[in-house]
Amino acid sequence: MARASLSNPITLGTVAKIVNGEIFGDPEIVISGISEPTTAERGDLVFAWAKSFAEQAFASEASAVVTLQNFARKDKPHIIVANPKLAMAVLLEFLFPPEQIQPQVSPKAVIGENVLLGKGVFVGDYAVIGDGTVIGDGTVIYPHAYIGRKVQIGSQCRIYPHVSIYDGVIVGNRVAIHAGSVIGKDGFGFIWDGEKHRRIIQVGTVVIEDDVEIGANVCIDRATLGETRIGKGTKIDNLVQIGHNCLLGAHCILAGQVGLAGSVQVGKGVMMGGQAGVADHLQIGDEVALLAKSGLMDNAPPKTQWSGYPARTRMQWLRIEASLNELPEALKLLRQIAQKVEKLEKVIHSQS
Repeated sequence: MARASLSNPITLGTVAKIVNGEIFGDPEIVISGISEPTTAERGDLVFAWAKSFAEQAFASEASAVVTLQNFARKDKPHIIVANPKLAMAVLLEFLFPPEQIQPQVSPKAVIGENVLLGKGVFVGDYAVIGDGTVIGDGTVIYPHAYIGRKVQIGSQCRIYPHVSIYDGVIVGNRVAIHAGSVIGKDGFGFIWDGEKHRRIIQVGTVVIEDDVEIGANVCIDRATLGETRIGKGTKIDNLVQIGHNCLLGAHCILAGQVGLAGSVQVGKGVMMGGQAGVADHLQIGDEVALLAKSGLMDNAPPKTQWSGYPARTRMQWLRIEASLNELPEALKLLRQIAQKVEKLEKVIHSQS
């Protein structure tokens, strides 16, 4: 976000009420934009949740700052809140509400037999909805989305263009699935029969619980038997792969290019950094953190942090990384010791 202009400027006092903050300075200051510290202009509001951001914000041309008590300065109007990043989310949601799409079913859409559409549903051009599918109130199906047979989609969902939802998938309420994602394709199940890889038919399903957001080009495989499940409130970034029979708890965060092999069980509130990978059939406890590019090969107890490849506990990984920095000097010392030992052996040999 370089700068977001407001079509309807508001006062700093109004901002304070929206974000439930304590204002210092003139409440009648007009805010016409929201900006980052480095690009702020007169009339802009800047959010600062780190010390470096706050220093830049108070030194910038911005008219006001939203920040923490510890970072505040008296030389510029500001609002004190407990969590500036959360305050920014609240304000942006207020100022830029989602587009209100008028309900309709496009005559260019393909609707199967025995499809039940709730009140206020929108179905865009060239969307396809298979036989026996049920879609809840206020859900938006964007153009070119494909929804298979006997799918259940809850209310107030958004299914973006080119999403493919295979047969029998269950989607909860207020779920967003972004463009290009594939939900419910066959799990990667094969067995060598002596001559070729024989497919194991995948007859399970995928269940997406309420308030989940799935980024673009995400693949979530259906279970071999039973279900692959994504817990409520979980947020999944772009280009994530979730294998068959994985079970994710509530309110997890998976950053871009995370990959879970089959049958991984993930607890609540787990965070996985970009390109983290998890081997099959592992158990990850509640509130575990896998840092970016980590490769987990073993079970992770609750509330632990893991780094590296193969992944180790955070403290162990830090010790290993610190020792690697000393490796050149250690090798140099080892060579010196080896040379001294060699000379000593020659002396002993000459005296024997």
